[in-house]
Amino acid sequence: MNAPLRAVIVDDEPLARLRARRLLEEAGGVTVVGEADSAAAARRVVAETEPDLLLLDIQMPGEDGFALLRSLERRPAVIFVTAFDHYAVRAFEENAVDYLLKPYRRERLAESLDRARRDLSRPEDLPARLEKLLGSLAHPASPHLERLTVRLGNRQLIVKTDEVLWFGAEDKLVFAATEGDRHYVNFTLDQLEQRLDPRRFLRVHRSAIANLDWAAALRAGFAGTYRLQLKDAARTEVPVSRMRARVLRERLGA
Repeated sequence: MNAPLRAVIVDDEPLARLRARRLLEEAGGVTVVGEADSAAAARRVVAETEPDLLLLDIQMPGEDGFALLRSLERRPAVIFVTAFDHYAVRAFEENAVDYLLKPYRRERLAESLDRARRDLSRPEDLPARLEKLLGSLAHPASPHLERLTVRLGNRQLIVKTDEVLWFGAEDKLVFAATEGDRHYVNFTLDQLEQRLDPRRFLRVHRSAIANLDWAAALRAGFAGTYRLQLKDAARTEVPVSRMRARVLRERLGA
């Protein structure tokens, strides 16, 4: 009988880790040797336990699952977990690396475990496929973020970026503001600034990125600052810093 797979679960959500552990136990043939809620914690756990397998959430605050994988010197077999990422799913399929879409069932997890065992039986193939995957993700066909996953209670929704009026930060959390709602996202504003289409989105304040397609008016504020009024029904106003006002005025033809 084959030895159980030694697995580490990496997910920032405690309930998701608990569910993953339960499903792994039900699937059988797996021993969970560690858990982590961030990439930094996962690096320590992986170094200490040297697992055969990572059950790896992609979207986490700070560094994502891909950043973690890039930083590991020794890469175990990986089952990626995602709520939905159109490009990533296509990349997984092209590179024959397995993934699970949340919420996944025990039967689907069992299929992934079978694939992981096959991967581990051919260890010479795995590094090349993971490197190819990471390379394709680093140079995607479409460089701009077109949709993102947001949390709504226990559910994960997909929001197109062109539906987002602006992105803001409060209490160290980043939100996407759509008409009538706000959704927290697993990106920093710096990450969003790099990944959003610069023809449409502009960093107008250290705590705000505005979708210029929604721009309606620019109001002068105090000491060289401005307020960018948007076209939504609430006539939302986004702060514009003095340092970024000139670029915004140029972009708006003011």
